[in-house]
Amino acid sequence: MDDRLKAWKLPLRRWQRDAFEVWSSARPKDALIVATPGAGKTRFAARLAHAVLAERSVRRLFIVVPREHLKAQTAIALAQAGVRVDHRFENGAGALASDVHGAVVTYQQLAAAPGLYRRLTQVPTLVVLDEIHHAGDAATWGNSLREAFGHAAHRISLSGTPFRSDGSAIPFVRYERGECIADFSYDYAAALRDGVCRPLIFPLQGGYAEWVGKDGEMHKASFDQALRSKSRMSERLRTVLVHEAWIGDVITKAHERLTELRRTDARDAGGLMIAMNQEHARFLAGLLRARTGSEPTVVLSDEDNASRKIAAFARSTDPWIVAVHMVSEGVDIPRLRVGIYASNVVTEMYFRQFCGRFVRAAGSGKQHAFVYLPDDTRLRELASRVTADVRGVLTVKRELDELELAQRVRTERGAVDNLFEAIAANVDGERVLDYGPLFNPSAYIAEPAPEPAHEPLPAPEPEDDFVLSVAEEKELLRKSLATLVTQASQRFNVEHKRIHATLNQRFGGPIARATVESLRKRREAVLTWLDKNRFE
Repeated sequence: MDDRLKAWKLPLRRWQRDAFEVWSSARPKDALIVATPGAGKTRFAARLAHAVLAERSVRRLFIVVPREHLKAQTAIALAQAGVRVDHRFENGAGALASDVHGAVVTYQQLAAAPGLYRRLTQVPTLVVLDEIHHAGDAATWGNSLREAFGHAAHRISLSGTPFRSDGSAIPFVRYERGECIADFSYDYAAALRDGVCRPLIFPLQGGYAEWVGKDGEMHKASFDQALRSKSRMSERLRTVLVHEAWIGDVITKAHERLTELRRTDARDAGGLMIAMNQEHARFLAGLLRARTGSEPTVVLSDEDNASRKIAAFARSTDPWIVAVHMVSEGVDIPRLRVGIYASNVVTEMYFRQFCGRFVRAAGSGKQHAFVYLPDDTRLRELASRVTADVRGVLTVKRELDELELAQRVRTERGAVDNLFEAIAANVDGERVLDYGPLFNPSAYIAEPAPEPAHEPLPAPEPEDDFVLSVAEEKELLRKSLATLVTQASQRFNVEHKRIHATLNQRFGGPIARATVESLRKRREAVLTWLDKNRFE
């Protein structure tokens, strides 16, 4: 392919420029860049990829992401910079099309065929490992990364949260005393000061619950009551999350807040509600519909069109989206302003990833975002840490606690404890955890670092001209070609496979590996046959 790239023209935030300069000055084989959720890690990766491809110090690019629905989003972000990556690449293809610089794949996809990626990276290759802490989710993932990319020219690991190693270290990351060592870090406080992130407010929802526990006994407690047993705390939390009276009132409050924001601040402001499992997501969506009259987008990961539904919601002005895990990490929807944390996962990593969906600024960084959550002791503590000290180190546990294990191993489809039964719950009171030294600029006693007066902030990152990824462009061409082939087959009484065989012979082989240019030539050939009314 002609892999010459045009000069870089996209705007960069100051931290992205600084991180790029830090990497460029040293050109290390391995580097870890930690940047707060919403800061724009993908744009940084695009800048670095553009640079090394343009100077031809590398000839191929692979980006590895944690979830399937992030592949298209990443490919489009790279396409804005002129870097063409195939987000629909399948292991079975065995090779890349000649008109792409590389591909976007998932950690799971990579783990299924590490030998394939080792072969594909025999040429000088840049590997970008997005949200690298996910390499610790399964032992095989880390081993596969080492096998696949052990000899890559450069490996850039990205993460929205610092992490620790408490067992097998994640590949290509340096540690000191178990803590990862970042080559460049950009935290929430700096992002808020730069106008990249929004101030975040936590309305904590109190209440009272009654339930039959796993022990078969009746229990009752408000959130103000201390429960010594983790099991009892988990049961109380689940009770309020599944009981219509409690969660319905929270939904009503959050919707009223969103309606006010849409009326006075941003007409396209959106809300995200995260659920425990798919059944719970459907329950919450129905309750939101009944309470507010709003029709939410519901995203379930086993649906074929899940990624498209997320993308469509991001582009729309619809008020609400309900999901399980899919929108908890990596998804760029800057218009999200209100969240409802209706999950029973109480790990710090998961909680902060959810909060990261709301802090990305769109326009003024002073716009507030609101995350409604139960006033559970553990969640209250997590919210306090976010508002009090974002520089704290997060932990990725190899031995997950029982709640997260239930979420991940039993899957989001939802497993129900036979003995547990929610009886009643109601909202009783609300307190607000707002700002802290991180999210309230006026709360700083010391003066914040001064902003250079001569350097205006760039426009929000996603607001570039609409660009198709190379895979999307090919899909449109293939669909158009298929329609034309059908027309030719009917007109000339020739089987589809004979027409495709003729095209494959003339234009570079199987359609699965066809370039954009090859697909265009195939279309032109069929159009010529139809115009001349002759198959030749």
